[in-house]
Amino acid sequence: MPAFGPTLGPGHLSQPQPDPNSNPGTPAATPAARKPPRASGRFVRGQCVRLACGEVNYLLMGPPIPAPLIVCIHGLNGCISSFESVAPRLAESGFRVLCFDLYGFGLSAARGRLDLGTYVNQVSSLLQAVKVPPTEKVLLFGFSMGGVIAVEFALRYPERVAKLLLVAPGGLLQRSKTPCQPLLFGCLRTRLGGVLLAAATSLACCCSCCARRALAGDKLADRFELDVREPEKFKSVARQNGERFLWDLRRSVNSYLRVLRRMPLWSQDFQDSYARLARGSVPTLFIWGDSDCTVPFSEAEHAVRDLFSPAGVSCCMLPESGHGLLLE
Repeated sequence: MPAFGPTLGPGHLSQPQPDPNSNPGTPAATPAARKPPRASGRFVRGQCVRLACGEVNYLLMGPPIPAPLIVCIHGLNGCISSFESVAPRLAESGFRVLCFDLYGFGLSAARGRLDLGTYVNQVSSLLQAVKVPPTEKVLLFGFSMGGVIAVEFALRYPERVAKLLLVAPGGLLQRSKTPCQPLLFGCLRTRLGGVLLAAATSLACCCSCCARRALAGDKLADRFELDVREPEKFKSVARQNGERFLWDLRRSVNSYLRVLRRMPLWSQDFQDSYARLARGSVPTLFIWGDSDCTVPFSEAEHAVRDLFSPAGVSCCMLPESGHGLLLE
């Protein structure tokens, strides 16, 4: 398959080669003068471009233009690796695929105000930086919090969006129906709460006995960033999560909390945007795992049906899948 930029092999993310078509003189973005921090084994190192709020780590793969472009937007505390199972298959199916780390996560910069407007601008600037023609319509693939960003981008730039794929998107849950989750998120708004949660989760992943017990759980995908249903994988998963924890403790916990304070993750904050999307013309598909405990469909179903059923929007349920369905 001809490659456009870095490529992905089945089931893994490969190290990219420098983009020979990069233009240092592009006003909206310039290649970074320095390399991103070393993070081998923690995150996927792609190419680096400097945008308005700092350096952005990204991968662009698949066949060349005119193949359609899918832009993958990860969720809270995610990174390029969130799409490591699906991106290679999309590229092999004939799509150009753009994956990147949002500001404050993975290997991207964490400067500035981390809110919805910042992330929408990041997507727009990145498309310009990788030389996507301004007249080309892209497919937006938003996962969890990335779904909120994808929706807002589609509302701001409807002429740039061909279709929306929203996988367990945020911004639809009712606080009254999920009282524990808003309380938990409120606790996480403090730095100490975030550090304690990150420590508890990551240390459990590092412990072999805890990992073995987790393998028997029904909600495994909600506990691990990677798919570890196969027992031989759990040691690798534990090691990688441990390394990411040490990295996050030094760098990303503050980003995590800044995003929690400013992103519209609940229905009261974002339902009007979904209503505008439903009245628009962008084709949209929802996908949920039927065992998702992080963004359960049972709590978002009423809003999805009320807003989107009249518009003929479809919702696909994947059996025996949790919030980590992208990696299962």
